[in-house]
Amino acid sequence: MPLNPEVKVVSMKIRNLGLLGLAAAAVVSLVACSSDAPSGGSSAAGADGPIKIRVQSQASIAAEPLYLGVEQGFFEEEGLDVEIVDLPDLSSAIAALQAGKLELAFTPTIGALQMARQNVPVTLIAPSDGINPVAAEAPLEEQRNYTSVGVYTSAASGIDNIEGLAGASIAVPELKAQADATITSVLQEADVETDEIEWLNLGFVPALEALKNDQVDAAFLVSPYSIEADAAGLKRIMNPSAVFFPQGSATSAWAASQSWAQENPEAVARFQRAIAKSAEWANENLEATQQHAIDRSGLKLTPEQMPQSYWPHAIDQAQLEEVDDKLVAIGFFDDAIDVSTILTPVAK
Repeated sequence: MPLNPEVKVVSMKIRNLGLLGLAAAAVVSLVACSSDAPSGGSSAAGADGPIKIRVQSQASIAAEPLYLGVEQGFFEEEGLDVEIVDLPDLSSAIAALQAGKLELAFTPTIGALQMARQNVPVTLIAPSDGINPVAAEAPLEEQRNYTSVGVYTSAASGIDNIEGLAGASIAVPELKAQADATITSVLQEADVETDEIEWLNLGFVPALEALKNDQVDAAFLVSPYSIEADAAGLKRIMNPSAVFFPQGSATSAWAASQSWAQENPEAVARFQRAIAKSAEWANENLEATQQHAIDRSGLKLTPEQMPQSYWPHAIDQAQLEEVDDKLVAIGFFDDAIDVSTILTPVAK
């Protein structure tokens, strides 16, 4: 019996999956990666109740529409009960997806393209954040107003432009991921040699400290660490995401296991509608959204210090294909894939 569309419920529980649960999720994911095992989970609803979904998110403003959607009642309007789950990293979230301990997880779109090549059965059902359409045409100093992501250089390096990154040591939060991929692409398009770059795997906190102490030449930073770098007088010489991604394209998304998405089309459709409403609200009320992110994260910032973020209403397949092609061109991937295989169409 179908759910009553008038049923409304809202929940903003935020919890941590225990270490034991994560270990179990990781084990199950090894099996799930080779077959589309049903996710189980707690998304099933009775005839008179809402659909409950557990969603892993992250602290950055990129995921703000999820939190706003709960507080503004957009998920409630669609009959969804959203439980936000805190997990330490993407690999833990994907393992939990495959184990049926989550319904949705926040993932960079480049991460999804990687997972497709590793036969991890995930699908992107909706976008999270993206590149502000006006960012790419803006001068370097103005691009920073649209993205919190930047490459900063240490004072001792003497590097004040992207040409100086040839042969430099660059700290990134993960290796063979979005940071080094986008930086490499931007450099190669500018005819800057990348073969001799030394990529260092450092989290944002140690990367910023290494910059300040002249222990690395450059580092990939996001807000609030990029704002701290500005305050320390460090120079931002590149905005890789703003240059690499097509204008207005999604850089992160909400992912589900393929089996769950196929078995729960109504839940998928409801989430797509709710998150689209929330993204529209966030774009139209940017200052309030920025303040919400500041308050939620406990940051000592003002909205004026936050980037003019942007949240697209859909994932454009052609734009995702362009991203994939650019990654193949720099050797990040061997061959292009059919990106439609990792996209769940927007419900009619």
